Amino acid sequence: MIVIGSKALLVHLPLTDEVVERRMKSDFDVIMTPEEFVQWSKDKSSYIQSLVPTKENKYKAVIVLNGVRKVYEIELGFDGTSAKYLLDRVEEVTDYVILGFLGEHMHTLSLPHLMLTKKSHLIYPVHFEKSINDYHLIKSYLGNFEPNETMNEYYALRSQEAKERYKQRTPKLNVTTEDFFSSKLNVPHYFVHDDIHEVMAHHDEPVYKKMQPDPSMAWCAKDMFFALPYEMQVQAVQEEAYVISLERYIIPQYGDNHADHFEMYKNALKRICTTLCSGWFREFAIENYPEAIKRYNPNFVDILSDAIFYEKIKPLDGVNLNDLPRSLKKAWYVVNA
Repeated sequence: MIVIGSKALLVHLPLTDEVVERRMKSDFDVIMTPEEFVQWSKDKSSYIQSLVPTKENKYKAVIVLNGVRKVYEIELGFDGTSAKYLLDRVEEVTDYVILGFLGEHMHTLSLPHLMLTKKSHLIYPVHFEKSINDYHLIKSYLGNFEPNETMNEYYALRSQEAKERYKQRTPKLNVTTEDFFSSKLNVPHYFVHDDIHEVMAHHDEPVYKKMQPDPSMAWCAKDMFFALPYEMQVQAVQEEAYVISLERYIIPQYGDNHADHFEMYKNALKRICTTLCSGWFREFAIENYPEAIKRYNPNFVDILSDAIFYEKIKPLDGVNLNDLPRSLKKAWYVVNA
């Protein structure tokens, strides 16, 4: 029996008050062999309030002991699965043994394998913020780390399972920039996408232009990107996040938290790391997510507002500026009110 997820991660962290509290509150994500599962469900039946299948090889058990409720998310290790791969190598892939809520002896997955478990599904938006924060926390503890063959094989299996589970499609980039961006908006369109990019540029032009072999196409070249200084690489991710958050959430006032500009920036970063693109740019955004958060400019909406006021950017034909959110028109609204 192997415990993974937050319960396993917290075992490896220094014992601060916050970690102790999280350990007490966190539920159990557990991998079992089918035989262990059958025996466990019989032995613990008096404590199991409910036990229901959630996926083909997964169950959710609600446990009650002395009035305290805990949830076990149970994954069964069938042949050919990543769970079975770990169970077959339990001594190699685990380090500590802890007691479960009902006194079970559980092996805890090692930090490298926990990191690879997190990474295997980071390109999907489910529980993204928690997963990516945990991923980078583990990376900070591991330091310079190279996975061995067993870790790589496990990661490949886990990633393939995530791919089959989520069946996510990513957009094609070998189309014109106009077709790419116009086809992705499910909200009212107020400005030309590339015009917003010009306003959000950190330099004389948006960073993406420095990595486009053909300016008419959305495609960017990997070698041109990695030839740029690291700071500009991060800025490329940031500029995209600013534009997406403005264009898809803040300007059209779309979503419950559209007025929370930092949340919309993080939401845009999540899109970049998951559904908006694929390949090396998405990988870079994932691996450098904390840096993109750290360098966040809380005044990015004011930059667009000023650009509207000084007519450095003009709306599309037929767009009424008075329809924009107040945060975007505070400078010129007084003049035109």
